[in-house]
Amino acid sequence: MADRNRSIIGTRSFLSSLGATAASTFVGIYAVIIGAGAVEMGWLQSSATSISNGGQILWGKLSDKAGRRKGFLAMGSVILAFLWFLMPFTVTPVGLIAVYALIALFGSMITVNWFSLIADLSDRSVRGKFLAFINNVSSVGTIISLIAMTFLFNGNSSRDIEIPFFLASITYLLSAILMIFLKEERHRPQFKYSMVKTLRHIREDNNFYPYFKATNIQGFFWSMAWPMFPITIVTVMNFTLRDVAILTIVSLSISIVVQSYLGKYNDRKERPPLIFLNRIMLSLIPLLYAFSNSFILFIAIEIYSGFLGALQNIVMNSYLLDIIPGNRRAEYISIINGFNGLVYLLGALTGGYVLSFAESLLPLRQALIASYMIVFSGRLLTSFLFLKLKEPERTGRTPIGIFSILYRQKLPGNPSGGTMKMRD
Repeated sequence: MADRNRSIIGTRSFLSSLGATAASTFVGIYAVIIGAGAVEMGWLQSSATSISNGGQILWGKLSDKAGRRKGFLAMGSVILAFLWFLMPFTVTPVGLIAVYALIALFGSMITVNWFSLIADLSDRSVRGKFLAFINNVSSVGTIISLIAMTFLFNGNSSRDIEIPFFLASITYLLSAILMIFLKEERHRPQFKYSMVKTLRHIREDNNFYPYFKATNIQGFFWSMAWPMFPITIVTVMNFTLRDVAILTIVSLSISIVVQSYLGKYNDRKERPPLIFLNRIMLSLIPLLYAFSNSFILFIAIEIYSGFLGALQNIVMNSYLLDIIPGNRRAEYISIINGFNGLVYLLGALTGGYVLSFAESLLPLRQALIASYMIVFSGRLLTSFLFLKLKEPERTGRTPIGIFSILYRQKLPGNPSGGTMKMRD
């Protein structure tokens, strides 16, 4: 990758995290502050995520047909700058759901093109290292933004919320301008199939389909917890915006440290064992939320999630980029995210209604514990679907210790997967 493009991508990642990533931290919190309940939180999380991921099916096709990414990135950034500016003026849960859904729609234009651009411009042999660079730059931007906000927040939530939302608007405008200077070669995608035929073809892909299936099945339980987290933080724990900023800073700081090492390690070692371990450990987070009752314990949760978030950012993203066809990246990314969006819609709505039902029977704290236990059980059981993943051929990676025994290729008639020897 040319140094100029690398600098532009790094700068744009920094700006995005400085504004939109930091602002997204407070959307759920703001919804609870203006009166959103469990069901409304379910609609906020599910509609935004499903629209975002579903929109990527549209934008992925258009992007691959156009052959360029930066025009979509610039246009999407301008629209998002306007929508983030509107955010603090939405003072009802319904209004917030509508505006955030629009942000999700045009945010999906950014996501699919940004992810595809990185894949187009980075080499597979150093992709983990490059992803670590991008994620570290992004984390630094968010940390700087949140540290500044801890000093700017003065306890008046109705006014404080303007700070991150207006900052997101400004940084998106700067990102749009930055795209003018990006040098991008026009690519020539190959469209062999219609969407229906593509989905049939995906079922025959021994690398992509197991990942596609596992993420979608687990995604239902994954998203069930989303309406519960902000309610726990604001209503049960009574954390302020400053507290939320501090918790996020802790998580991102840990991610930076881990990602700095993990990028190089990821380029040498097999990834399926790390992905499986990551999903098992992430399933514990709802359990930790259920029984933590102090700010110090939530700091510990953020340290834990920061480590796992780094693992997810580097390992899973590099794995996904390696198992999709190089000339159909945007299409495949949009398909997997589109299906994830539908599952997330159902999961987040279910989570909101489950919590609402539990609240009709139990006090809020006990209702949350019962709901979190359901989420934990589902996440844990579906994590075992990731055991079916395998490393793509010709990547030159080495196995990871004892975990490699779970991933040995099994031969017919040899259940243990051991090497079969011919009889003399």
